[in-house]
Amino acid sequence: MYAVKTEIAASRALQRYYPWVVIGIAFLTVAVAFGTRNAFAVFLVAVIEEFRWSRGLASGALMLGSVMWTLSAPVIGILLDRLGPRIVLPGGALIMATGFVISGFAHSVVAFYIGMGVFMGVGFAALPMTSQATFLSNWFIRKRGMAIGTAASGIGLGILLVVPWTQWLIAAYGWRAAFFILAGILAMVVAPLNYFFQRKRPDEMNLKPDFGDPATRDAAAHAKAAGVGGPSLRETLRTWRFWAFAVGVLAGAIPLHMVLIHQVAAVSDAGFSKELAAFGLGLIGLFTAPAMIFMGLLADRIGRQWSYLLGSVSLMAGIFLLMMITDVSRSWLFYAFPPFIAVGFSSRQSLYPTIAADLFHGKSFGAIIGAISLFIGAGAGIGPWLGGVIHDWTGSYREAFWIAQALTFVSVVFIWLAESRRHK
Repeated sequence: MYAVKTEIAASRALQRYYPWVVIGIAFLTVAVAFGTRNAFAVFLVAVIEEFRWSRGLASGALMLGSVMWTLSAPVIGILLDRLGPRIVLPGGALIMATGFVISGFAHSVVAFYIGMGVFMGVGFAALPMTSQATFLSNWFIRKRGMAIGTAASGIGLGILLVVPWTQWLIAAYGWRAAFFILAGILAMVVAPLNYFFQRKRPDEMNLKPDFGDPATRDAAAHAKAAGVGGPSLRETLRTWRFWAFAVGVLAGAIPLHMVLIHQVAAVSDAGFSKELAAFGLGLIGLFTAPAMIFMGLLADRIGRQWSYLLGSVSLMAGIFLLMMITDVSRSWLFYAFPPFIAVGFSSRQSLYPTIAADLFHGKSFGAIIGAISLFIGAGAGIGPWLGGVIHDWTGSYREAFWIAQALTFVSVVFIWLAESRRHK
């Protein structure tokens, strides 16, 4: 009898705490993945100084990475459906680490593009919030916004810590050594944690979704949580709602990634030091972490559409403040724009996978969100490349940032259409 009671108590404790393990590992994974990827903003300045490349040429490596991310995303989604996160996520971390090692040894454009473009892009495709959502949406139904928002807050922490730390590593040891150190974190921390502890569904451990909340335990909800039923990829691609959502995602990703990658260079152009400019990107991370959690909770409370609208307005305000930084005399603007960018950032990273899960969750959700990742990856590549090319043409980021403002507005329109009259 005592053994039975002990087993029941252990099962209840596991039900209560293991979902937080799932969220925690997802949090750490996206923190390292996005932190190291956005560290390209400081690598960009260092690489340009050494090789004397144009900003468009250097930014092209990240665009190639996003192309590879985009092309890999559907395959990653299918693999997540079949193999689960324990295999796919460690594999992605190791491939991304390999890309950083190759980049650290690079002495030519070709080698740099292979490392930061091909390997980094393919590896990163397995790690962002779209991948995390494929199994988080199994573990959480009614609390899905909270769970995805909490995991996504790791993105902010990663940018806050990794980007300024990378700038310090570059100053202390050089940009090549910095690449090797980041590769080690991916290979020796992210990969083993996901392999040993991450799980695709709660029923793999005899657990229930939403911490075992009785309100979630009806048969239909449990079937959906387990990934049973739902539309196939083919059926989803035939709906106007998917394409409206896809266009909204693409239009929303371009301005966000343009600003994230080029804000360090833009602030440096205004006369601020590289260290202070990198600190500005770190400030975005500082505010992004709580904003992700807030956005997830807000989306559960007032709906995805209104939350995305508020986030987009904040992003536009942040871009406008960044555009006003023309010299060091306007130092107050340097501290004013990061919170607005952070809220806009959170509205993308936490709400895209949440909305996708609301609309398309089911047996083929990995493949579907992989298809959506095509558009996220395309936006993440086009944004930095477009910002660099326009700067090379005009000598300024002003025109690029105005285009970013227009695309942010377009994104709101299409996300609103996709979410309109959605069956609750």
